[in-house]
Amino acid sequence: MSFLIRFARQWIAGEILDDAIIAAKKENKAGIGAIINFLGEHVRDAARAKKNVEENIRILERIEESGARASLSIKLTQIGLETGRDICLSRVEKIAGIAASKNIFVWVDMENSPYTKDTIEIYLEILKKYRNTGIAIQSNLKRSENDITRIAAAGGTIRLVKGAYRENKEIAYTSRKDVAINFSKLMGYLLYKSPFFAIATHDDLLINEAIEANKAHQKRVEFQMLMGVREELKYKLVSNGFTVVDYIPYGKNWLPYSVRRVRERKRNILLIFRSIFDF
Repeated sequence: MSFLIRFARQWIAGEILDDAIIAAKKENKAGIGAIINFLGEHVRDAARAKKNVEENIRILERIEESGARASLSIKLTQIGLETGRDICLSRVEKIAGIAASKNIFVWVDMENSPYTKDTIEIYLEILKKYRNTGIAIQSNLKRSENDITRIAAAGGTIRLVKGAYRENKEIAYTSRKDVAINFSKLMGYLLYKSPFFAIATHDDLLINEAIEANKAHQKRVEFQMLMGVREELKYKLVSNGFTVVDYIPYGKNWLPYSVRRVRERKRNILLIFRSIFDF
């Protein structure tokens, strides 16, 4: 277990919020922004979901107090989506409202496909009132082209990711090649239709493609990556004048997060070991 903890600490800040704030401030000094996420999902206990809302609000307070250049990322099943859509909507609205008052951006993470529809619907409702919000969309899902078109038309902000969940081939692209092709397609659309969006990948080919394509569009684009992965690439991008942001998770629920990242995207094993041993 001690090895697993050391392994996980390469890409998880720690178990408490102060760990995440320290990590965020460290990245800020290197010219890198931060997205702070409190680990945990699929909460069905109402009391626990309420406490999770309080913890996310505490993150906003600490970001403001510390002066960290950071935003917040939330998972809807962590704050009660499975206990009721309406209560979850009200909680997201509360978090987004407090964040807006502190001039902090809030990202809505995307989870596996059973929650995609509700997550998008809740985001679009929140967006009507709070523009300081964005949503992750996964290029492995076949529905994502329609979702991105709809969200962009509403003026939403998108974090484009490949997708960290195994999905049925009926609804998702299952080969790395097809996922990357769809990522490229969706990225091209966003370069035309969105004034700002985030590219969340460690894929050199897609990052270079985005850089080259954006020379013609001159859109505001930021590159988002996982804490502890591809550090040399982050610093290279920053030195070349690009905006880079680290996704910094923390919390006691670190093991499921770590196992899923490795199991569902085996390439992460290579990326993590490259970061650990710097080869």
